[in-house]
Amino acid sequence: MTTHRTTDELEQAYRAATRPVERSRWQLLWLKSKGKTIPELMDATGYSRTTISVLISQYNKHGPEAVRDKRQDNRADTALTLDQQTQLSQALLNTPPMGGVWTSGKVQAYVQEEFGIEISPPCAWGYFKRLGFSVQMPRPRHHRAASPEVQDTFKKK
Repeated sequence: MTTHRTTDELEQAYRAATRPVERSRWQLLWLKSKGKTIPELMDATGYSRTTISVLISQYNKHGPEAVRDKRQDNRADTALTLDQQTQLSQALLNTPPMGGVWTSGKVQAYVQEEFGIEISPPCAWGYFKRLGFSVQMPRPRHHRAASPEVQDTFKKK
């Protein structure tokens, strides 16, 4: 194993790591620098032989950068700006232009019409929930709650 850091520095990095994945990786490298074998590392960390070998290889090539958990960089920009989200939030306080109650499809149509931005129904649902709203559906009513005239229209003749 290439020594980018001393055993003490690897231990300090392991103890200072705040992200679980990075912490486990630092621990693995620290134990390896102490002379542990791959089977001993497998027992200590629960990682497979392949994972351990790949991590050590990447560490040898790229140094401490190989330990970093790159999944934290996978965030994409939001489809709507903060101003657009505020405008959408204000619109959700009112009845939808197409009537009824707000649904993800209606939010999607509103965003397309107002901002010219195509979003998927799950994305529309995400904005709906992120802005603090919930689905509003009329509660089902008991059939006897209807007036006698309405009940008569549904009776079989």
